[in-house]
Amino acid sequence: MNHPDRHDRERWIASGLPDAVVTIMFRDGTLPPPHAARWYDSSLTTDEITEFRRSGRPAPDVAFAASLEARGLPTDIAFIETWAGFDAATILGAIDRGFTSGEQFASWAGTDADVTEAAQLAGVLSGDVEPAKALGHLRAGRTPAEIAYADEAGIKVKKVPDWIERGLSAQAAASWSSAGFSASSAAAWAEVVADPEVARLMESVGFDIDSAREQRPDEGWTTHVVRCRVALDAGAPEETADDWAATPLPDRKLAKWVASGVRPSDAAGWFERDVRPSEAARWSAAGFTPAGADAWRATGVDPDIAARRRDAGVRPATPD
Repeated sequence: MNHPDRHDRERWIASGLPDAVVTIMFRDGTLPPPHAARWYDSSLTTDEITEFRRSGRPAPDVAFAASLEARGLPTDIAFIETWAGFDAATILGAIDRGFTSGEQFASWAGTDADVTEAAQLAGVLSGDVEPAKALGHLRAGRTPAEIAYADEAGIKVKKVPDWIERGLSAQAAASWSSAGFSASSAAAWAEVVADPEVARLMESVGFDIDSAREQRPDEGWTTHVVRCRVALDAGAPEETADDWAATPLPDRKLAKWVASGVRPSDAAGWFERDVRPSEAARWSAAGFTPAGADAWRATGVDPDIAARRRDAGVRPATPD
């Protein structure tokens, strides 16, 4: 024994290890006697112990090795490492289901899947599908491709065939379904409009698929083009249609604001102040901008009265 061992002689004697074992296996003196005993009890060979220690791994659990042996399972280092993290009963059950390693089995440990089912669903688990749900879908007759499509599209697996039959990709199904379209309506609109949000806008302002197809402009339908069309239909001069389309007014309110007669440059200001289109039209007709009307509106006077006072040099009264 080396110097550190002599200082710990009583503990080494108490460990019960044969002198030859202490001399050969633990001559470096870096293992406390109780730990050395655990290595010895593990029944590993000297070479195996050396391999364990060099890799920084702890001594194997004697009880675990015994449970492996009791079930007829190997107790060598390679086998234990292959199934690290699983108890003996689980390992035996996994082997019965065709799995050959803990890594292969890990994703399916919470299910009763066999290795064939796991292989079929290997590509599916690259997404967010839970193994148990994927297995349930597979056993219900769904194909791995349908399960993967449903995961990517964010739709129910039972609806997948409708989307696939209409030639829509999973990415297309994701965007159209999130916009509220069914597979059939999405397929019809997709022939006319590339963006589902534009299609939804067109529906909200009165277009159907047939009218959208008949009136489709050369540049195609975009949000801006649709809003220009709404502005024109509401009476905007052609030269202001682009200005109206560019305002931040909500799509559903655009036509009312155009019809009010206010300037497109002022419309957003009135809207932000929660002024109705009809009231904004009166203030605008009286020559007020949204900001210019603020103080007069606070006094509670009508726009025409405010205009007369303004023209007479009267300032808006400060509210008490």
